[in-house]
Amino acid sequence: MLFLVLYILALLFASAHTLMRRSTLNRREVTEIFLLYVFAFSYGLAGLIGFMGHGLRPEETAVRIGWPAHQQFQFELGGIELGWALAAFLCLVIRNKYYWLGVAITPAVGLLMAGGLHIHEVLAEGNFAPYNAGIIVPDLLAPLTVLGLIWYYFHLTDESSEKRETV
Repeated sequence: MLFLVLYILALLFASAHTLMRRSTLNRREVTEIFLLYVFAFSYGLAGLIGFMGHGLRPEETAVRIGWPAHQQFQFELGGIELGWALAAFLCLVIRNKYYWLGVAITPAVGLLMAGGLHIHEVLAEGNFAPYNAGIIVPDLLAPLTVLGLIWYYFHLTDESSEKRETV
């Protein structure tokens, strides 16, 4: 539930940000704002929370997922989530679309695969543990949103560079 709240907050804050500056923003800048908020909230803050759960409280987190505890695996997963979080937060200062592309794709693959696994666990195993069934929606929504936004952002930046070349 917390990860879904972070996703919704990212969209709400990005919407508020763009509404306050709507007269001065173009489509590329609006897309950039939404990307940065989703990076910061759905990849950054969510990654830090995931790190704290998997890396610092592995047994408790495993029980809430409905899986047997395995401290080394959980610690490894926590380390990956911490890396995602740091990379996402760096998007706030590294304003390079190719860096953003890497930050968009890497967690997206992991989250989409995790979402698929959680769906399988619910359907095939009947695992309705809160950290298993409750994480499916944000595991799918956040990366699909980021991938859609990054695709659109590249489309807009390529479009603007074509206009500059023809002038």
